[in-house]
Amino acid sequence: MEETPWLEIAGAVAVALLDIFKGPPEESTDATAPGLKEIGKPVAEALASCSLQDIRSGETVEASKLLTTRSGIFFLTHWGDFNSWEVAQQVRTAIQAKRLDASSICLVGIGSQSSGAKFAEMLELPADVKIYTDARASCYSALCFSRGALPQYSEQLNPYLRVFLMLLGVGSPGTIRTVLGGYIGDRSRPNSATAWIDDALRQGAKKGRWPTAVPDLLGDWKMLELAEVGNGVWDEGFGQEGLRPFELATIRLQSLSLKNTVQRNKTIPA
Repeated sequence: MEETPWLEIAGAVAVALLDIFKGPPEESTDATAPGLKEIGKPVAEALASCSLQDIRSGETVEASKLLTTRSGIFFLTHWGDFNSWEVAQQVRTAIQAKRLDASSICLVGIGSQSSGAKFAEMLELPADVKIYTDARASCYSALCFSRGALPQYSEQLNPYLRVFLMLLGVGSPGTIRTVLGGYIGDRSRPNSATAWIDDALRQGAKKGRWPTAVPDLLGDWKMLELAEVGNGVWDEGFGQEGLRPFELATIRLQSLSLKNTVQRNKTIPA
């Protein structure tokens, strides 16, 4: 049995941690995107051997066919990741505002069919949105997506440790800044970019995801129901422009709350 190179791993972790406060990479997302060059072949060809399962019907489909039937494909991470939740929440709001046609897009996530079905039910995603699961993450490998923190040591490191390192930004640049941004806000963001937060807060509160109410800090400390007021609870103290402090952090609390985690445990693949 090969001995685990712990000293080498510790050095790699130490070097990687030096970059945790870097911002997200600013890369092109058009035909010149570096990720497309890494694939080394047309996307349709890369996906030719990959299959997906419809989380509602159980039907198996060829991943490459989505390129001709859907104008927008969103590749999420696993169903239990709050990043997947936030993408789906933004898609949901865009559909309600008629900025997106539900029948023209699809979501792809990692995990079981039942996990994906639970994801769709908890977020009340429209039935016209096609949602597929990629249980073995074959599409993600074919498209050369990141394998997370220190993938070269995936056999030696506990997966929970690798997730923790990713939360620190190892293999996931910009994570720390993004997390902190949820607490301090960002007034430079246009209201069109934060409209989904109001809808997500209301929907989460109606589904019983904690917190369902917050105190009126500038009033009589009466508890305000988020299902009724949404992100309007921040208007009086912080104005109505941009992303306000703790606004996004509250959504993430709803996604990661203990009560919700009990329900979501089954959405996280082994």
